[in-house]
Amino acid sequence: MEAGVYKLYSRALNRLGAEAFSREQSRDIPYPLSLHALTKYFWQTGTKQGWLPDVPKEPLMLAVSGGGDSVALLWLFRRLYAGPLLVAHVNHGLRGAASDADEAFVKSLSETWKLPFLVSRVEVSSEREKGESLETAARRMRHRELMSMAESSGAWGIATGHNRDDLAETALFNILRGSGPRGAVGIPEQRGPFLRPLLGLRREFLRDLLRVRGLSWREDETNNDTAFTRNFIRLELLPLIEERVNAGAVEHLADFAANLVLWREDEHQRGAALLEAAFLDDNGGGLTLDRKKIAELSPLERALVIRAAGRRLGLPVLSRRRIEELSALIVREGPFNFQWMKWVNVVTRPGVIRWGHNPLRRTCENGEEIHA
Repeated sequence: MEAGVYKLYSRALNRLGAEAFSREQSRDIPYPLSLHALTKYFWQTGTKQGWLPDVPKEPLMLAVSGGGDSVALLWLFRRLYAGPLLVAHVNHGLRGAASDADEAFVKSLSETWKLPFLVSRVEVSSEREKGESLETAARRMRHRELMSMAESSGAWGIATGHNRDDLAETALFNILRGSGPRGAVGIPEQRGPFLRPLLGLRREFLRDLLRVRGLSWREDETNNDTAFTRNFIRLELLPLIEERVNAGAVEHLADFAANLVLWREDEHQRGAALLEAAFLDDNGGGLTLDRKKIAELSPLERALVIRAAGRRLGLPVLSRRRIEELSALIVREGPFNFQWMKWVNVVTRPGVIRWGHNPLRRTCENGEEIHA
């Protein structure tokens, strides 16, 4: 056994009571669900994501909804992680008393396992933006609240319970929406402070893990409502594909999404290098590039630069069609004003292209009003 794995495993065994220790050493628990097998997975994931073997002194925040995936995440880190942990719960207020019961359940788990508990309550229905789906609004607010709690508590990262099925479902959802290969990457293992240690494990495996340990979890009945697109994909579309096309569809989709990660990372690196070669100024938080250098690039390279500029400024991702529009404007002679999003435009000045915030009335240098 690898030294790091052995150390983790030994510490985890020492944390067990006499009865749990005896059961762990017996054949009562199937090996894939045993602490020994899980320690190997935990070590491989932690060293890959960078939070092992050197455990940060600051706390790691676990996002726990009360569902099976997040409870399994909590159990796994409580057993195997040597650093300080926090439990964070976002109450979306979408299911009335059931939402409050979820919160109480997670709080009780935290107290049982002697972990600090943080909670944030939001009103998704009232805070939803115009044209925004309930799913999207809840996800946006959950992300915002978790970030806020992590910052206020000094947490170095936020671990979520996304699993391998989530990865496959998201990849398929994005493919069907027309997002192309970049969207098919699905859920990244890490992005900013967020990390997803369970992406290598199937949903049912995590529930089996909880059953073997005699742990309960909360089921959200809205997860069975196929009016929500993701639920439809999970409950109806993917099972049909597994039955009629390929029984291993979920694994194949997850592998496909994971393989695209390297491709996207390569694209990001190329785009960043091309952006740096054309960089002139950050113009007070915006971005100014040499227009001639960008115009001389191939259409593919221009698209890479445009995407890199958006990432650098933290802007929403443009569709392929919109990127092609901006690319064509860059090559075409004359001024232009391209609206990336509300209040953020891409405009021209002699020899340069600028990304930045602009007033409602937008004009080129000679005062003539121009539009994308």
